[in-house]
Amino acid sequence: MTTLAKKTYQELRNLGVDKADDYFSALTGILKKVRVTSCALETGNALEINYAINIVANCLRGALLDKKKFIAVGNGGSAAIAMHALVDYANAGGLQTMDLMNPALVTCMANDYGYEKVFAKNIEMHVEESDVLFAISSSGQSPNILSACDAADIGCKIITFSGFSPENPLRKLGSINFYVPSSHYGFVELAHQILIHCILDFYLKKLIKERG
Repeated sequence: MTTLAKKTYQELRNLGVDKADDYFSALTGILKKVRVTSCALETGNALEINYAINIVANCLRGALLDKKKFIAVGNGGSAAIAMHALVDYANAGGLQTMDLMNPALVTCMANDYGYEKVFAKNIEMHVEESDVLFAISSSGQSPNILSACDAADIGCKIITFSGFSPENPLRKLGSINFYVPSSHYGFVELAHQILIHCILDFYLKKLIKERG
């Protein structure tokens, strides 16, 4: 059994998860404790989640109207969430998306510049002011995700999604930062997926209302 499998099992035991309905109850409890902060405000200033979702929806509306790009990046399970977001935000949301996770592109960038710069290099070359970047990392410590945010700090709207330690560095890099208070990979990833779907749904609601 892998170290991650043992860690996951122990975390579920610590949460008192013994049956499937315990799992869903634990996930619901974690979702209710999601914290949102803004680096545009004073350090430690928390945002109410409805307000934060509305801010991000407005950023996406602005990107649509100004023909700006939507970018999402992550590693592993977070990469799958990011790619899913690119599909949904293009198809349902009508946004121009930029896929930095094409395998050929990823291996090219990693080979030429190192894995830490695998997303940052393309962002440096192609991202413009008012583009929107979703940076997703369960730990909030992935060097390539942190580098992507640094590269996008040229007026790009950076939205971060993290978990694990509340002191993780990714929480300090976005204009809006969603933090899931859990060290269980599954719960953090599920919460990120739900948040990203929630943002899309309220962005679409805003567009539909405006267009009658």
